[in-house]
Amino acid sequence: MTTFKILSGEIIGTFILIIFGCGSISLAINFEILNSLYQVALFWTAGVTLGIYASKKLSGAHINPCFSIATLINKEINFIQFLTYIFAQLIGAILAAISLYLVTRHKISTYSLETASVFGEYFPNPSNPEIITSTKQAFFAELSASFLLIFIILIIINIKKLQNYSPILIGILVGVLICFYAPYTQCCMNPARDFGPRLVSYFLGWEEFAFKYNNLGWLNVYIIAPLVGASLATILHRFVVRLKS
Repeated sequence: MTTFKILSGEIIGTFILIIFGCGSISLAINFEILNSLYQVALFWTAGVTLGIYASKKLSGAHINPCFSIATLINKEINFIQFLTYIFAQLIGAILAAISLYLVTRHKISTYSLETASVFGEYFPNPSNPEIITSTKQAFFAELSASFLLIFIILIIINIKKLQNYSPILIGILVGVLICFYAPYTQCCMNPARDFGPRLVSYFLGWEEFAFKYNNLGWLNVYIIAPLVGASLATILHRFVVRLKS
């Protein structure tokens, strides 16, 4: 797989993912069109599914550093390719966040924590402030969600009969996990999805919240925890496969 294909596929796929996903949060917060977590989760399901279909033949449709680190552990890509995937995913996420801001800025009434959550993610979820989530609880929530995501994805993509339907199944999986975990941490499971839009929000008016809220909580919960969860899921999956063989 060439570097150009990796870059183009991951930028396109991640852009689609973020436009649909973060766009749905904007529709809920800024436009007040969506009023249910299930509606937002459905948009994320569509974003994941379409993002995978759009980038599958170009880059293998990682669109998530968690899946990229899984392929690195499984020696399907080398470290340079891994960095290329991460770079492309971040670029795709940043471009999508900028596009979303340009389209929706006329509806942004305040630069608050709630509107910041359209881009980056925060715990407790600003839409559910009554749910008290410590950094440790949030870390475990994101670790476990990412663990389930990658472990089940590895099962799905290794069943030949499901290959044609894997993008849809993975999209549904993401939607289900969001329904369960989003009330606590907004349910990231994707460091590029968080860091790219968070970085954009920092430069567009939300510097008070982007990297200062919860101190280094954004790093521990939305970057480190998903990558640790994905790594553990990959290692366990390899162990299970070896037991079967």
